[in-house]
Amino acid sequence: MPDVFRILDRFKITGRGMVYTIKKDKDTIICIGDNLYDLCGNQFKIKEVEMFRGVFGEVGIDEIPIGILLELVNGVEVEGNILIKDQKNMNFLFCSHPLYPNKVDEDYKEEYQAASNTYPCALFSYEDMEVGRLSLYGEEICGLTIYRGWMMRPEMYRHFYFLLEKKGIILINTPEEYEKYHLLPGWYNDFKDKTLESVWETQGKLEDAILMSKGLEGPYIVKDYVKSRKHEWYEACFIKDIKDIENVSKVIRNFIGRQGSSFVGGVVLRKFEKLKQIGFHKRSGMPLSEEYRVFIYAGKILTISDYWMEESGIEISNKEYQWIELIAKSIKSNFITLDLARKEDGSLIIMEFGDGQVSGLQQLEEGMFYQSFPI
Repeated sequence: MPDVFRILDRFKITGRGMVYTIKKDKDTIICIGDNLYDLCGNQFKIKEVEMFRGVFGEVGIDEIPIGILLELVNGVEVEGNILIKDQKNMNFLFCSHPLYPNKVDEDYKEEYQAASNTYPCALFSYEDMEVGRLSLYGEEICGLTIYRGWMMRPEMYRHFYFLLEKKGIILINTPEEYEKYHLLPGWYNDFKDKTLESVWETQGKLEDAILMSKGLEGPYIVKDYVKSRKHEWYEACFIKDIKDIENVSKVIRNFIGRQGSSFVGGVVLRKFEKLKQIGFHKRSGMPLSEEYRVFIYAGKILTISDYWMEESGIEISNKEYQWIELIAKSIKSNFITLDLARKEDGSLIIMEFGDGQVSGLQQLEEGMFYQSFPI
């Protein structure tokens, strides 16, 4: 197995320093004096190794996490929740073309070309994975890997993750991390004071959604745990008055029906907030607002780009940037996206989180994106 270690916990011991509890494979040997690197390329040297027998109950010795004390070669603590032995060991995995498995999916062609200028890149069949079969193509890869491709339901991602792990390919986000930021209920409570008021049901049933709307007031947006149908703004997304039961029923029914097999989780009702408007979508009539997509990597801002406009520029103040940095540090995943919007009063609000592996670049140029990774 490759030398990729996930940090389970970290705590400070007075007079000794920060102890990192890590999970390691039973066949991996880790020794005092070994060099390790975090996701930002910072170097560390192992100066002590601790065993935690008796602390973790009745588990096999190979499953017991170990604690390591690190010498900070670059003078900073570990960023992110992964340590690796080989600083150059980063790969990318893309969806293959549905008809030509040795070629990348057309929708990811530019990304694949940009990534392959610097990183090893492999392909897999998304269609095969949908039926539980892992089919890999192209360059052979091993070790820490970032998937860039179509969204997966959490159960599909979990199967994908463990099939890859058996081949020594370790995805940057665990199944638990993927689910937490891919589905709204996973992240909402951590940030409910910074985002839109939301309620949800769990079955995807019209009757439950209508019942849930009782007691609410004003305009709302309909979505599921992952996606809305914002390009069908008036038919399957926007509810002008949540007390208008006839319209509520129509919009939610349209949303559930049109999502079809793409429906994930349950129906979500999110309070509609008036945002700083920059225009309307040409086809759907959906109002366009000042919005930004932030990629967060290892608890740090990787990139910020305009969500809608290619050449509008980024109008984020130093104070707002610091606010985003605080959010980034609180993230319990190694690679996610944060979508922000500016309200009419000028303040920023969180619109969505997403797993960074399945989030689109929007207006961000592919070369700039792949050049922004620190390792």
